[in-house]
Amino acid sequence: MRVAISRQQGLSLVEIMIASVLALSLLAVLLTTSSRQVQMSRETMQLAMLQQQGQLLLNLLQAELHQLGFWAGFSLDAMRQASAPEAMVVSECAIGSEQSGSFPEPGRPFIPLYSELGNQGGVSCLGAIKPDSAILQWKRLLAQPHHYSELAPNRYYLQIKADSLAIVDSSMASDAPEAEFWPYQHQLFYVQLQGDIPVLMRRRLIRNHAGQPRMHTDSVMDGVEILYFEFGIDSTLDGRANYFLPLHQMDGAQWLQQESRIVAISYYVLLRSMEPDRQFVNEQWYPMGQYGFQAPGDHYRRLALQGTQYFHNVALQLNGG
Repeated sequence: MRVAISRQQGLSLVEIMIASVLALSLLAVLLTTSSRQVQMSRETMQLAMLQQQGQLLLNLLQAELHQLGFWAGFSLDAMRQASAPEAMVVSECAIGSEQSGSFPEPGRPFIPLYSELGNQGGVSCLGAIKPDSAILQWKRLLAQPHHYSELAPNRYYLQIKADSLAIVDSSMASDAPEAEFWPYQHQLFYVQLQGDIPVLMRRRLIRNHAGQPRMHTDSVMDGVEILYFEFGIDSTLDGRANYFLPLHQMDGAQWLQQESRIVAISYYVLLRSMEPDRQFVNEQWYPMGQYGFQAPGDHYRRLALQGTQYFHNVALQLNGG
């Protein structure tokens, strides 16, 4: 009688090795695909965030800059003669020792629009700022006349009364029926590094609780790395820009606007992602008009944006109101 012996067939060493290689290959493909998906997701998220920030910033700049040069129908020369508070502005932002600062002062230039690179150090109120980014400083009226009863205690206004001009606060204002009050603004935009994050900062003129004028500082947007500007110059005084000058070619005559006028501004903005991407190396050159930025081979994504704003409501007659 024969006894049937069952032999269990197993995998040979060669078969096991082949199966292991196939499994490892499949795992490598899955890991590579997953890594690429994570990388693409990170890239998409960062670019979307930069686009969103860029649109918000462009909207802000358009809103802030479109009323530059507005003086309620009066000339810049007339504004230079307006009376103003004698109180010293706390943390005043003046240009060297020649400009009046926030308010007009007799015998001193009153410059309504000014810009410089951060490494020039001409603006007195700023400390550590990003040296390769520009500062933009402006003074203007907001095109929203107020009644005496609407005056806010923390703001300043141009009071127009019988063709006399005076910059006043709510405690100095005249409750005369014919008086008009236009909100007066002095602001600066600049970029400052906070840790390793570039931040768009703002300084603006306010009246504090003690009744003093002061320049108040606040942050506007994280991730703004570079600001740069070019200016449309009206040399024939017909209200049109005859040419644009980059910031580094502007001089004192253009800022004083006595023989020409600034009627437009082109702004260039470079945004940077908040977080680095170690799988990405940025060595790109970003043109910004006649300026530019060379990425230093770091791991941050960037987005360059630009826009141009013409001052359609400019009232900068050089003689008379």
